[in-house]
Amino acid sequence: MRFLPALLLISLSSFAQTNYDTVRIRPVKITDQIYMLQGAGGNIGVFLGKEGTLMIDNQFAPLSNKINGAIKTLDPGEIRFAINTHLHGDHSGGNENFKRMGATLVAHDHVRERMMKETVNRAGNKVPPRNADAWPLITFADKLNFHLNEEDIVLHHLDRGHTDGDVIIQFTKANVVHTGDAFVRYGYPFIDLNSGGSVNGFVSTLDKILSLVDENTKIIPGHGELASKADVKKLRDAIADIRDQVAAALKKGKKPEDIPALGITDKYEAEYGRGFVKGKDFVLVVTESLRGGM
Repeated sequence: MRFLPALLLISLSSFAQTNYDTVRIRPVKITDQIYMLQGAGGNIGVFLGKEGTLMIDNQFAPLSNKINGAIKTLDPGEIRFAINTHLHGDHSGGNENFKRMGATLVAHDHVRERMMKETVNRAGNKVPPRNADAWPLITFADKLNFHLNEEDIVLHHLDRGHTDGDVIIQFTKANVVHTGDAFVRYGYPFIDLNSGGSVNGFVSTLDKILSLVDENTKIIPGHGELASKADVKKLRDAIADIRDQVAAALKKGKKPEDIPALGITDKYEAEYGRGFVKGKDFVLVVTESLRGGM
C-alpha cells in the first residue's frame, strides 16, 4: 500500500461522513441541454435530448432516487448512459441503482478492472470487489465517441493523474467539458497513488485539457463551481511548481519526512489549503509519487 499521511487519512474519513437525508440536489444550467447537478460527492453532468439522457457520474448510492428525481424534473426521458469519470465511490456509488433503472454504464478499462477486484480506498483501507451490477458494460482504452441528441461527445483518457482510469468528457458543439477529478476546485487535488494516480500524470492531464479548451469553454470540475480555462491553468502551474520544488529537494538529498518543513506550499495555502488536503500532506504525496517514478 502506498503511503498517505495520517492527517490526510483522518481528513478523508471525515470528508466521507454525510447525512444523505439532508442532501439537496441542485441543478445548475449550463446550456439548454447540459446541466451540472451538485449534491454530496462529485459534480454530475446531465445531457438531455429526444434520444435520451446521458449522465456523467452519480455520487453516492443513497442519493440515487434524489438524483433521478432531479434529472426527471429537467427531462422525463430515460437515462440511457451513465459515464464514470473514474473509480471513486463519490462519483460511481450509484452505479448499481442506475443500471437497474436501465442505464448503460460506461468507463475506462481500468475502472472496470479495479471494480472487479479488491482495492485500497482513499483512506488506505481494503475494499472488496464491487457488485457485478456496478461494473461498466462499455469500456475503452484511450478515446470513445458518442453521437447523441445532435451532439458529438468525446471521452478522453489523457494520463494517470488522479487515478489511472480518469476520463474527461468533451461536448464539442456546446464547448463544455466535464473533467471529473482530473481537475477540481476544492483546493489541493487528491492524487490517489493506490489507484494508479501520479503527480506527473496529473500535470500532464491538465496540460492536455488546456489544449482541448478555449477561453469560452465551460468546464465542469469534479468538485466545486463551474470553471474556465484560466482556472485550470492556475491549478496546473501551482502543482507543477510544487512538484518541481519537491523534485529539487529530493535531488539535493533531502529526506522525504523533512520536505513538509521546507515551506514549499506556503504561498499557495491561502487559496488551496481550504480543502481536505493540506499543503504539508500534499507535498508528502507528491514526494511519494516522485520517489515511485510517477
